[in-house]
Amino acid sequence: MKYPIDTKVTINNRVWIVAEFRLGRGREWIYTLANERNDGTFDTIRLNERAIGKITYKESKEEIAFEVAGEVYA
Repeated sequence: MKYPIDTKVTINNRVWIVAEFRLGRGREWIYTLANERNDGTFDTIRLNERAIGKITYKESKEEIAFEVAGEVYA
């Protein structure tokens, strides 16, 4: 188990919280991720460890951090 309950995972700029995990398909951890909407309902998805790792790794590589030195004129 890599992601304990209440771990926050960001997917597509939405914060998903690990609500449940279980051992499925033999020796593979399956995680249920929940995202609360404004009206109090939840969206849920189920992913395995590999899928969560690939999604979060890809998104972290796509983020581009930069600093602007000095003044910027438009």
